[in-house]
Amino acid sequence: MTIEELIDIQEAGSRARVFGLKAYENPYLAAHRMPTGDTGALGDWLARHDAWKFGWQAEDACREGRIGTYFKELISIAS
Repeated sequence: MTIEELIDIQEAGSRARVFGLKAYENPYLAAHRMPTGDTGALGDWLARHDAWKFGWQAEDACREGRIGTYFKELISIAS
């Protein structure tokens, strides 16, 4: 998977929030998209799931007027 693909997935998550979808409606939670038995696919699936979720959460934070707080929390978690 390329960085461009991850960015596209983040944008898809953001658009989903704009269109009113809920975080639990992440398409990577659909049964047919979850890896089964192939541990190599788990990392790829998790990256896609997290990219969509990140895009959704960032857009949600923007709409709630708390984007600064959202990114500060992400930075503090990473530290």
